[in-house]
Amino acid sequence: MRTAAFSLLLLAVAHTAPGAAPTTPAAPDAPKDGPVPTKDAAAKMTVPPGFKVTLFAGEPDIVQPIAFTFDDRGRMWVVECLSYPKWSKDGKGSDRVVILEDTDGNGTFDKKTVFMADGVNLSGIELGFGGAWLCSSPNLLFVPILADDKPGKPEVVLDGWNMTDTKHNIFNSLGWGPDGWLYGCNGIQAKAWVGRPGTPKEKRPYMDCGVWRYHPTRKVFEPVAHGTTNPFGLDWDEHGEMFITNCVIDHLFHVVPGGHYQRMYGQDANPHAYGLMKSCVDYKHWAGGDWTSSRTTGTGGKPEHSDAGGGHAHSGCAIYLGDNFPAEYRNTLFTANIHGNRLNNDGLERTPSGMKGVRRKDFLFANDSWFRGICVKCGPDGALYVSDWCDTGECHNYDKADTSNGRIYRVSYGDPKQWKGDVSKLSDAELVANQRSANEWLVRKSRRVLKERAAVGKLEKDTVESLKTTLSSKKEIPWRLRALWSLEAINALDRPTLEPLFEDADPTIRGWAYRLAVETEERRKELLIPLAGSLGKEKDLFALTCAASAAQRVEPVWRSAITTRLMFKEETAKDPYLEMMVWYAVQPRFALHPSDAARVLHQITSPVMRRNAVRFIMEQPAEAQTKLIGDLLERVKDSKKPEFQLEVLRGIREGLTGKKQTPAVPPQWAETFSQVRGTTDPNLRREVYGVALLLGDAEAQQVLSKTVSDPAEPASDRISAIELLLTRKRPEFAKTLRTLLDDPAVRTAAIRGLAAFADAETPAAIIRAYSKFTPEEKLDAVQTLAARKEWAAALLDAVEKKDVPRADIPVTTARQIHALNDKALSTRLETVWGKIGVASKERAALTKKWKELLTEDTLAKANASNGRALFAKHCGACHKMFGEGQAVGPELTGSQRTSLDYVLENVLDPSAVVPREFQMVNFATADDRVISGIVLRETKDAVTVRTTNDTVVLPAADIAARKQTNVSIMPDGLLDQMKPDEVRDLIAFLRSKEQVPLPK
Repeated sequence: MRTAAFSLLLLAVAHTAPGAAPTTPAAPDAPKDGPVPTKDAAAKMTVPPGFKVTLFAGEPDIVQPIAFTFDDRGRMWVVECLSYPKWSKDGKGSDRVVILEDTDGNGTFDKKTVFMADGVNLSGIELGFGGAWLCSSPNLLFVPILADDKPGKPEVVLDGWNMTDTKHNIFNSLGWGPDGWLYGCNGIQAKAWVGRPGTPKEKRPYMDCGVWRYHPTRKVFEPVAHGTTNPFGLDWDEHGEMFITNCVIDHLFHVVPGGHYQRMYGQDANPHAYGLMKSCVDYKHWAGGDWTSSRTTGTGGKPEHSDAGGGHAHSGCAIYLGDNFPAEYRNTLFTANIHGNRLNNDGLERTPSGMKGVRRKDFLFANDSWFRGICVKCGPDGALYVSDWCDTGECHNYDKADTSNGRIYRVSYGDPKQWKGDVSKLSDAELVANQRSANEWLVRKSRRVLKERAAVGKLEKDTVESLKTTLSSKKEIPWRLRALWSLEAINALDRPTLEPLFEDADPTIRGWAYRLAVETEERRKELLIPLAGSLGKEKDLFALTCAASAAQRVEPVWRSAITTRLMFKEETAKDPYLEMMVWYAVQPRFALHPSDAARVLHQITSPVMRRNAVRFIMEQPAEAQTKLIGDLLERVKDSKKPEFQLEVLRGIREGLTGKKQTPAVPPQWAETFSQVRGTTDPNLRREVYGVALLLGDAEAQQVLSKTVSDPAEPASDRISAIELLLTRKRPEFAKTLRTLLDDPAVRTAAIRGLAAFADAETPAAIIRAYSKFTPEEKLDAVQTLAARKEWAAALLDAVEKKDVPRADIPVTTARQIHALNDKALSTRLETVWGKIGVASKERAALTKKWKELLTEDTLAKANASNGRALFAKHCGACHKMFGEGQAVGPELTGSQRTSLDYVLENVLDPSAVVPREFQMVNFATADDRVISGIVLRETKDAVTVRTTNDTVVLPAADIAARKQTNVSIMPDGLLDQMKPDEVRDLIAFLRSKEQVPLPK
């Protein structure tokens, strides 16, 4: 122990004058030599009226404060992470855990104790059960706390956290949940198989990004929810609902146990999840565009990001439930905005089935470009505490980190009351009474101490009954919930206590009763049938979502008692989150008995769940599919609802598309086909004929072939027939398609279709008819010809002979020719067409050139309507803007388009920074075709690829090679293909704040 050096410093406090409205401050000048000096940092911060910021600790007394928590005496335990960015791989380290104590309550620590100085890869901390729990990749450690705050021998509680594939997606954010389990987060690159030491890999659950939990006495580890991207902050609201802050877009998720959430890239842990739940916010804390543009928010780089909230990256999560802040902040969420050098503040509101975030004004501005908020927590005095990593970089800077500094600040309203005492020394009666406190810190500490006493049999006699009395009372809902959670923590919930709660007047109480009723095997045996009976009457969507969450904890063989009631309820079809949660619960049951999915399909109320069920059936092994498809066809035949028939037949067609071997024709097919084929609904007719074709129905083949060649048939029917016939890919169909190159009504479909066949006569036929094609058809033609080496050579011959203008070859087509991996062809491409790509110096010159040409005066004369037409031609195949176009690439409506610099940066160099999901993948097929595009969907049977002009379903068996590139599907050189006036018009449209009329 030693006295801190802060006795030499003035107490640094920032005040805001009463009555002044908090506003976004002007961006300060970036410090030239380092962060704002430690003694001045708090005073420079801006907070709302009545609040003050105190420097609780700073360098040299602490450095790199990645995480902290408080003990039962109110002391702060801080993790100093010196391992980052060079994570230790040999089990040796110098990370520290230190204890900071503010003995006089002035907001600055004055006593420091080093608990541990040899920590390894430390990233999280929580206290309880007589020790410190530490995230120490690849392990979760328990370190006993001995007398005089000395560490005992560390115990590896869990191992298997990934340190090989990740650099900053480490596991983190430890905290005790309302149910008494220890919770934490994990990142997307940290692919982990976690378990107790010695557990074989096949018995360890897999997870990457998401939330997990560990029971301290049962010694059980479980993934709680999968998805998000890099969660780095976790907390619970007053009703026990869990929230995580995500270090990248989107920034906030309401986490329901058993949920599967949207992620930046990669596949969900369950390949049959099919749909993923969204973030609980419909706004962002940045202005959109390239995420790197928000890195300089705090130093004046991009004011539009500052106005939106600061930037895309967040860390730390604290839901304010203390007794120091004004009432308007209670149950609102605080998180550090890393690039914005500030704290964001989000409201939390109930939705019919869950929770949502609500935008509020930013709460704190550090006014220091080095401020990197990491951990945010409410303290024992009701104040908010924030750790500052204090650096210029962020998690993508792997070469070095400034390990010489770091700060922790206390944010309080007025003069908070210092906590004095030791929660662990209170009587049971006092701990129970604390469940009614306005200070959640005290509530949670008291509940954990009760759990610890119950674990060793030291609860006082009246403790359980006292909690049950509060639970059964008409007291405030948060008080009753705390009593319920305390009973769960001390393992005192039984059937007589829980079953009446299934009928409680409050849906939150009912929801938690559903969840806790299935927490143990004993309860599941006793309460499963009563729970299922209650769900028959349940109407509240929030409570039903809790029930869907609970169902996932029931063994699949028994859970149908719950899931059948949830599947068949009208309420399930009313809410997208509820129907997804029900599907996540139902699918493992269907996995045991796939025939059940077909048997109950007509009773499922949710269209989404019906589609999922059909899709799941179509992904079953081929030997089982004939019977399963037959069961589905039986449902179609018996149904009188065309929309139901359409859903099922579409699911069957999509499931069969791309399969090299289709199942035998089910006996129910003939009658079903006969009954449905005569429909007047064109969509239903398309689906039934599509299924017929894929099942090898010769009559359907003849009917569709006749439709294709008959100019008297509607063009839409003929195009549909072409698309269906392409799923069978009969070689003789290429000849039919060549004859259609002279038929404008179906020419586009014919040109695209020819790409699927290794037909030697195709290049000459396309080039011969080329002059008749529209501009859009010409683009399809060159894309088709660029798919094979011999065809590409013919295309370059035509360019050389001027039968195909050089300007008709876009960069994307040139790239595809280059991807054929033929040196001679690439050399010829350079000779005939030109080089692919632009050197960085040339790109800088191009940016300068266009900035000089595209002045505000020039853009004021632009025809934005013409720009809209140009957007549709050059950009709309991949991007949506103002609701028009295709959602293949990023949505542009909300991006940072008003900035000319931003627009030029992304148009001239689209591959500079491109998310993985928008990177081009090159596929080589067994018949020597190359397909370049973005992967939209992938199963074990087929890959769906979006190219620049088409969507292709590629059977997995046909893929000879696959190569991931770092190139955007958006080509560079786009402006080179346009006249100056066209560039002006397109840029004007891209910068427009609202949709403009189409050109007349």
